[in-house]
Amino acid sequence: MDPMTSTMAAPAGTDEAWTATPTPSAASTPAAPSVGGPREGRAKRRTFTSEYKRRIVAEYDAAPSGTKGAVLRRERLYDSHVQEWRAAVAAGALDEPSKGGRPRKTAEQARIVELERQVTRLEAEAVRKDEVIADRDAALEVLGKGVAFLEAIASRNTQ
Repeated sequence: MDPMTSTMAAPAGTDEAWTATPTPSAASTPAAPSVGGPREGRAKRRTFTSEYKRRIVAEYDAAPSGTKGAVLRRERLYDSHVQEWRAAVAAGALDEPSKGGRPRKTAEQARIVELERQVTRLEAEAVRKDEVIADRDAALEVLGKGVAFLEAIASRNTQ
């Protein structure tokens, strides 16, 4: 095996192959121009099917106490995976499709977020306007002092 590459076949029931480092040939010959993102080149998170989870939980539970770690190492899993999956099987939640992401906001929550954005925007606008007013007041004060100075000079010249 090439020391630059550490590629392992994905366990049955997973949808991703695991690659520690890209192969030199794959890195040197790009197939298409790719959009370089911050996670480009990193391993992707594995996902597991319900069938795979059930099979691993059953195999782990059936394994003698000295060989449970071997099952985890072979499948590249942690004990916490098996614990979570066992709880999901017991709760009957493993068959339900997962609703990925955050739950949708209610209309009231969406309105609150919209109003908070509007308040933030209006506060920033008020701050900008206050700065403009302060600048204009300072300019008027300087202009007033200049006019007073010129009037003083003019009154002195007329006397």
